[in-house]
Amino acid sequence: MVPPKPRRATIPGAVLAFVLALFCAAGNLLAWSYKEHILFTRLAVLRLLEDPATPADMKAWLGQATGELPSLEQNEQFFMTRRVGRIPVGYTDLIYRACVPDIEAENRSAPEVEPFKVKERMLHFIDLELLWPDQSRRCYRHDLSNKPRPQDIPRNLDDPRLVQAGMLPHRVEQCYRELVAAIRAGRLHAPAADLQQKYQTATYWAGYLSHYLADNTQPHHATVDYKSQSYFANRANAPNIHAEMEYRMCDDEHEQFPDLRQEYWQMLLKQLQEFEDPIQSEDPWQATADVSLRSYDALPLIGLAAMHAAGQAGTPDHPTGQISGAFDTRAFFRFTGQYMGREMSVLEMKAIQSAWAIRRIERVLRQAWLEAHK
Repeated sequence: MVPPKPRRATIPGAVLAFVLALFCAAGNLLAWSYKEHILFTRLAVLRLLEDPATPADMKAWLGQATGELPSLEQNEQFFMTRRVGRIPVGYTDLIYRACVPDIEAENRSAPEVEPFKVKERMLHFIDLELLWPDQSRRCYRHDLSNKPRPQDIPRNLDDPRLVQAGMLPHRVEQCYRELVAAIRAGRLHAPAADLQQKYQTATYWAGYLSHYLADNTQPHHATVDYKSQSYFANRANAPNIHAEMEYRMCDDEHEQFPDLRQEYWQMLLKQLQEFEDPIQSEDPWQATADVSLRSYDALPLIGLAAMHAAGQAGTPDHPTGQISGAFDTRAFFRFTGQYMGREMSVLEMKAIQSAWAIRRIERVLRQAWLEAHK
């Protein structure tokens, strides 16, 4: 989730000091880890730069906005060996901006974000169950019976349910519109972070947009049960499955899991070549809502894997007793179940969702550029 050559945009000193102060007090990472947001955004931009169909002037802007990006092989080394943690330092411009929303989300004293009138952290998810008119259905169920219909998701920003449910589709739409406007106005880039913010450049908005597009594919960002606690008899002491899905395997401070990382990397490369974005709509709000609804379907697989890895007895609807011991991260990721109509491991599902995030960033940035030049 969150992060210098002379005059390139870096984390301002005040922001860095704030993040350092949060190191011990901050809660769990909000969505994909900072390391993953960096990786996903880099790979999406690399794909755009290497695609002959990408307009030359867009490539020129992306070159300014990201500098000299690491190659695919260098990004593999970054993923396999680099520890980023909760204080990502040394990332610039568009890549830096792709991390900023999580820095801002941890600042509880920050003002509300306009025009949403909520704090930043409410813009990273949409808890779909909270959109039911019937309050008795505003909870997660393993059989997905409380998943709302597409027409149940309100587009009206003034709908009071959104204050609790979150506003991810609305934030994606806003960032997209701002990006298109910046490109049309020729406000493509500025050499420093404060100027990017002051002039609301395309680099600024592309970074923010990339972050939210990636958050959209994390299944836990579509549910009130965002830690899969419903799968445990003692919810208060349940392992943090949200964290397991995100940084534990790829950026843990105690163990590197080189075997899982290598398996995941190969799966990710495969999915980047084979995965087809099932979302038809080019409307940024509608597409984001559709991604949340589809990603929601991965939650039962995650929950069953969590029970297995923790030694939780009982059934998903009626877990019983205490967990058997330490959480087994390898057992969690190698557990298999149903998602997208077939059997797969949690590790493969994570690779699919990661590839989807990268492909969404690639697709939507290109779409914004083309729309701005109509």
